[in-house]
Amino acid sequence: MEIKFWYDQYEQKLVVCHLKTGNYKEITNQAKMDTFLRAHAMTLEECQYPVETMDCIGLFQKKSTFQMIKEWMTHKNRSE
Repeated sequence: MEIKFWYDQYEQKLVVCHLKTGNYKEITNQAKMDTFLRAHAMTLEECQYPVETMDCIGLFQKKSTFQMIKEWMTHKNRSE
């Protein structure tokens, strides 16, 4: 799933838009912003303009975090 995101410096939030559905989420919590940016290997300075990329952390998936971690762990064990 492709997303577009940018940092709104005036309101100090990260805006993430799902390109396929047009849904968007706003991340205002600094810890969540840091996690999101680390997952995408970006900094706030690099997000001053819209950036298109894949949704690495499944922000717009309907699965819970526990389900995503469980799938990741089972996939990791199979590849070893």
